[in-house]
Amino acid sequence: MPIIDYYGAQGWDTQTPGLYHRQVVARDIVLASLAEQAEQADAPVSVLDVGCGDGGYLDHLAGQVGDRPVRWIGVDYSEHQLARATRLPYEFHQCDLGEGIPLPDATVDIVHAAEVIEHLYDPDLLVEECARVLRPGGHLVITTPNLHAWYNRMLFPFGIQPIFYETSSRSTQVGAGPLCRFKEQTLPVGHLRLFHRTALVDLLRREGFEPVRFRGARFHEVPRAMTWLDSLACRRPSLASILVVLAVKR
Repeated sequence: MPIIDYYGAQGWDTQTPGLYHRQVVARDIVLASLAEQAEQADAPVSVLDVGCGDGGYLDHLAGQVGDRPVRWIGVDYSEHQLARATRLPYEFHQCDLGEGIPLPDATVDIVHAAEVIEHLYDPDLLVEECARVLRPGGHLVITTPNLHAWYNRMLFPFGIQPIFYETSSRSTQVGAGPLCRFKEQTLPVGHLRLFHRTALVDLLRREGFEPVRFRGARFHEVPRAMTWLDSLACRRPSLASILVVLAVKR
């Protein structure tokens, strides 16, 4: 399947009720950023969700701020998902992130990009575009799988392919070795680039951001017997399953 059709497929619907831990961590950071930006702004704060899907997470964020005036914006590639998003009273745009974000320069206060950057051939362009649409001092919140997660550090020396890394477009079990039986999802999610903390910091700084906070988040497919260890690793984000970073536009 061509990658342009892969992300537009109708299968990418919200399938899990509630929020993943990474979404909770990112939500708390976004809401804190929103409160900070609101104190400094004369007009309503603008929040952009990159890869917004059907708008469900954007709606969740909006539900957390009460009557505070906020301009909520979502962009996504999938026309199917955006058709579902029309039920919501927010601003949505269809776009190919490989071609940029369809918003004017310096018009947004906060950008949230959850589990997006690892799917892009050109992650540099995404960060560059986020810098372009953000006002000076604006906040960027990114979540992405951690190549250096605690279990990957143990797997790789034994010749086992790191979790989150995909070598097949048809099955996540290719290269997984003895971990195949733990794979709840066999359809690859299309990871093209994987980051660790140092790589993410380097990329952000190259594009005019200063990372100011890192948080770790759990991965929902870690075997139940190991969830306590995954939670413990979150105390040191460089070991966590998921990286959550807040960066400020310089």
